[in-house]
Amino acid sequence: MRVFVTGAAGFLGTATAKAAAAAGHEVLAMHRPSSQLGYSGVEPVAGDLRQPGPWRDRLADCEAVIHCAAAASGDLATQLAGTVLATENLLAALPAGLKRFVHVSSFSVYDFGEPKWFGSLHESTATEHNPARRDAYTQTKLLQEEMVRSHCQQRGIPLVVVRPGAIYGPGKDWDFGRAMKLGKLDLIFAPSSRMRLVHVDDCAKALVAALDAPVEGELIVNVVGEDQPSHWSFHRRARRAGAAVGTPVPVPYPLVRALGGVAWLASRLFFRGKARLPEMLDLPRQQVRWRNLRYPASKAKARLGWSETVPLSQGIGGIVKTNNQSGKFYFPT
Repeated sequence: MRVFVTGAAGFLGTATAKAAAAAGHEVLAMHRPSSQLGYSGVEPVAGDLRQPGPWRDRLADCEAVIHCAAAASGDLATQLAGTVLATENLLAALPAGLKRFVHVSSFSVYDFGEPKWFGSLHESTATEHNPARRDAYTQTKLLQEEMVRSHCQQRGIPLVVVRPGAIYGPGKDWDFGRAMKLGKLDLIFAPSSRMRLVHVDDCAKALVAALDAPVEGELIVNVVGEDQPSHWSFHRRARRAGAAVGTPVPVPYPLVRALGGVAWLASRLFFRGKARLPEMLDLPRQQVRWRNLRYPASKAKARLGWSETVPLSQGIGGIVKTNNQSGKFYFPT
């Protein structure tokens, strides 16, 4: 199949384009002119989805699209351009008779307050009903997914929406479960809450599997690993693997919520509720990162034939090696 992969110079896009080529697909790998692919075996397509350009002609004879491109950071205007406008231009350029559109969404689109305590986030869980209370990334990913689903439904394009957990792997910075570093101490918020993790190579394989999965209309699947460690456990496992982490200090979730409640009240009293609180003090975003839920991926396994190939212990070893070399840490949401 001739497959057009967007965001092909990015973290997930690189793994996806390489996986699609390895599976025997003819891959057109779109990347911004300012970036380089850094791998071979694909047809490079330099272009910017935010603007019209020759990339549309390269898309015209493709049979499928895997849409990885999105703005993962920046203010709302930046992410609207990089995620929503870019997707709008891509959809407008889709050729007639496209056989499959595979869209990379995110767990962030869910309403994390809907499931019961210790419940699960399934594909049937409602998406966020009040996007304005969430960050720019969530707001734009919600708009992006809604736009893709509506367009594909109107044109009768078979669609697979993949909602990955936190994508990790070598080359992406991590904080190994800590919320804040104070000197030699690592504050672990909600230490018993589970992390929703998927290795970048496993996520890429799910996207490639979605190209051939039987679909009538649309299919939505969560893609997340079975090993869902607590933040506390993940920090300990990273330490055992050699990560340069500090002494862990647990901060229970009820205390985290109480601090958020105080911050919310102060915002209402002194800033008319318009103060932009940091993630650790913002009640809706606290739920996204630290509420103790389960994240099943049984539907992806059944419908895509997907399974993990990178055990978490192996994945942790990979990021510890690269992050100890770079000295950088990051927590994906």
